[in-house]
Amino acid sequence: MLDLTLLPLFLAGGLALALTPGPDMAFTLATTASRGLRAGLGAVAGIITGGAIWTVAAAIGLAALLTASEHALSVIRYGGAIYLLWLAWQTIRTLDAAPHARASASASQAFLRGLMTNLLNPKVGLFFLAFLPQFTNAELGPVWIQMLMLGGMFFAMGTMVLVAVALAAGAAQARLARSLTLRRVLNGLAATAFGALGLRLIFSSNTD
Repeated sequence: MLDLTLLPLFLAGGLALALTPGPDMAFTLATTASRGLRAGLGAVAGIITGGAIWTVAAAIGLAALLTASEHALSVIRYGGAIYLLWLAWQTIRTLDAAPHARASASASQAFLRGLMTNLLNPKVGLFFLAFLPQFTNAELGPVWIQMLMLGGMFFAMGTMVLVAVALAAGAAQARLARSLTLRRVLNGLAATAFGALGLRLIFSSNTD
């Protein structure tokens, strides 16, 4: 059972966080812009799945164990940064490619990329470890169950927002991608976004 006195505050805070532009929204936009709507929705599914895994890890205490190991955090962070920079390079290599030319495996690939991007960012797990317990009440039942319930609500809101972002980006991309020049611009912006996310992960780890 959840604390109903804290639930409205959690829902308001969760919605505000879901609507705030961040790495997940940038990744969704970049993927949709470079590979089309199906890939964008695949990326959303991967992002949500990765976040759900981190939520479970936070609920059962694995995220707390990672926090205690600076070396483990660094390995995951730099692994995530390298992966994002690799995605940027892969996008640059196919700068002229039309989305339909890469559609055969784009949705499944985008799912795996969204999943790996979240799993290789330990700050996702640390965020849930810090955020969710504020809205639990040990007197109402096991805290880890409450964290899982709250996490489910958070990801329901996040899914709706990211799907809306993918749909809007997909509609614009379908029109713009008919032009080779605009397609290059879209793919170039996607590569820049992936690279920026990777560099952000590197520099944020150096300032923690």
